Order: sequence, then C-alpha cells, then structure tokens
Amino acid sequence: MRQKEYYSEDEIVKNQYTTGKEYMTKDRVEYIGLYHKYITGEVYTLGDWNSKKSISLIPYEEESEDIKIYKSNKPKIKTRYSTPAIFYPSPTVDDINKKSITRHILKNVSTNQLIEINSSTVKDYQKKKIDNNLYQLETIEWKIAGVLNTVTVNGISKIGVVEQNIETIRNKSKTMPELLQYFKSYSEFYTDTTYEVPENINQSFSSAPIQTTTTSTSAPTSVSTSY
Repeated sequence: MRQKEYYSEDEIVKNQYTTGKEYMTKDRVEYIGLYHKYITGEVYTLGDWNSKKSISLIPYEEESEDIKIYKSNKPKIKTRYSTPAIFYPSPTVDDINKKSITRHILKNVSTNQLIEINSSTVKDYQKKKIDNNLYQLETIEWKIAGVLNTVTVNGISKIGVVEQNIETIRNKSKTMPELLQYFKSYSEFYTDTTYEVPENINQSFSSAPIQTTTTSTSAPTSVSTSY
C-alpha cells in the first residue's frame, strides 16, 4: 500500500522502463518492465498506479560475494534457484491475426502472489531452474480479437471475447483461485479487426474502398465472476 492515498501529478514519475538489474519485488523477484515512482521514494510496477496489480519494488541486489565464491569453488552445488522476472505482454500483429495470446501466470504458494512471466521463464520453470515447490504455473489462452460481447443472429450465438475469457479464467481458477482477483478486465488487449474486403481484390480502392470500423473497448471491461 502506498504511503499516501493521493498524489498530485508533480509527485509521480510515470511510464519508466527497466531492462533488469535495477529493481526487484520484496520476495527477491527481479523486475523487467514498466514502473512508476513517487516523490516519497516509493517505486511500483506498471506505468501508472493500479490498486489491484501494482506491486512494490525495491532496489535490485546481486548475490553476495561469499555465495559467488562458494559457487565458483563448488559449481555442482546449487545454492539457490533462479528468481522469476515479472513480464507484461504486448500483443504482436501475429497475435492479433490468430486472435489470442498465450499468458503464463506464476503463483508463489507461500504468499499467494501472482506474477506474469514470459516463455523464457516458463522454460526455466520446466527445467526446474525455478523452485517448483515454491511456485505454481498456469498457462492461459487469452482472446484479444473477434466480437467483443456475445451476439445472437438468426438464432445462432457467436461467443464474444469477454465471455470466452471469463469462462477460461473460471476453469483455470479451479486450480489457482487467485486468478479471479488477478484478472479484472476481460477485454484486456482487445483489438477490433472488423473490416470488409472487396470481392475483386484487384479492384481499385477508389471504386470500392476497404471499410474499417473502430470500436471502443470502454464497453464493460469488468464482468462479475460470481456463479
């Protein structure tokens, strides 16, 4: 929790980015990504404050020289596991074309804290470079394109992005209940790809222009998950 309930714009430095070796979470997880900081010295994840997702950061600390020396003398002895780095996804054009992204959530079973990680960290987890006894992994296929909300035309329903994501999280929450609190916007990363293509693709755009439609995603982004 931040030291003050309200900060003026002059007291906040937003949208900073670290490539690593600069900050880590209090349980020693190295942080890579957007962050913001305050005049009080506080630093939190994400480019701006999010009361549900922002996590407090502290200065990054390397392993002590004693541990480094011990490792060099006893290279086959594992003194500790790697710490997972926090990751915030940014969908690519390929992701939009396939209408989904794969998201990986890691849960610290000791603190019940969830963090998002990238595919490289997933490989480290699978190779047990990250303590499998301390962390639990869940992989989610997250929809980002298509109809935003479920529609019915001529008696046929087309399931919307929001409803598909809600159903996915409900199913995954059976093994990781904290997901219901972690995901607040089920239209996160949504992109409207609605367009019309002329029947004759060689037809000039002047006689048959491609029509595009832009839909705001400010339509309900948070949906009740109660049964």
